[in-house]
Amino acid sequence: MAQSCDRIVDGLRQAGVSIDIIHFTSDTTKPRQQKQQNGSYTSIPFVNSEAHVLNLAWNTIKKLPPTDLLVCFGGYLSMTGAPIYSQWLSVPLATMIRGNDLDNGIFTPRKRDILRDALLQSKTICTVSSDKAWKIEQWTKHGNVHYVANGIDMQKWQPAVSEVTFATAWKQKYANNKLVLGLFGQLKAKKGVDFFLHSLRKTSHTKDTHLLLVGELDEQIETLLEETGCTYTLMPFHDRYELLKYYLCCDAIVIPSYYDGMPNVLLEAGALAIPVLASQVDGMADVITSGENGLLFFAGDDDSCRQAIYKLFDNTAEQRKALGQRLQSTIANQYTLNHEINAYQKLLF
Repeated sequence: MAQSCDRIVDGLRQAGVSIDIIHFTSDTTKPRQQKQQNGSYTSIPFVNSEAHVLNLAWNTIKKLPPTDLLVCFGGYLSMTGAPIYSQWLSVPLATMIRGNDLDNGIFTPRKRDILRDALLQSKTICTVSSDKAWKIEQWTKHGNVHYVANGIDMQKWQPAVSEVTFATAWKQKYANNKLVLGLFGQLKAKKGVDFFLHSLRKTSHTKDTHLLLVGELDEQIETLLEETGCTYTLMPFHDRYELLKYYLCCDAIVIPSYYDGMPNVLLEAGALAIPVLASQVDGMADVITSGENGLLFFAGDDDSCRQAIYKLFDNTAEQRKALGQRLQSTIANQYTLNHEINAYQKLLF
């Protein structure tokens, strides 16, 4: 979420919109404020209780310059405070729902009413997949819900010669002519990683696969890796731009989530023309047409996942390259940062 928020705020500020940010964080012990171009940034420490934190935030908010719009960028604390702040400021509220904001909030009893209150108080609701927009519309009957896809700045997301050289050397050292499948981000059971490993294990391609896993790994997933029969490399989470060279090591990126938003991994891999094998949910279903610019399987469906794995291995290197290139073209034409920022400007301002 932090990456998405930074990208959107930076893009809107560059377009001339003035934005004051209130950030709830555990990284500080007292509120801190700093001026930024076209706005300000204030960090509010999460201490004592939700009520204390939100009252501290209000003390800051009421001293800020007059605003035309209050934006709630998901999150439990933000959705608790924003509907009240909106009424106290007498300005409209826009709520931006990412992946976990809806998936966790709607089925967690103590969070559900907070989520509903924020949505119903909102003049505008934006979310990152068409499926989530539909779910919100059906649940709340709100008449102003919009799907705004994540975007990527493709000009900044370009590999250097040294990164291409690194990837070539890495594959020669570790892959041993096997197909390298990459999994990036939160490598947890709820993200479908255990399911994917079970499905892969049931194919005839385990000996032809090298897994590259970069991110936060559950201990149980590491145990399962040992049983899968693949060779693999584990890497800790890296800074975003440090990840680029590891994307280039992969013949395909796997996103097996049971549910999601629009993962940055999807756009980052696609912008590098790396084919994606993913579950047919949320942002993956919006971006990928299976067999044309990627391969999809039904979330949690073992047979469907194995069929997609077999299709990936049945493709020649040239066919896999073509899948990646068509995904790259899709992103360049529909999912750039400019597309994202222009959509928010039209909806919110």
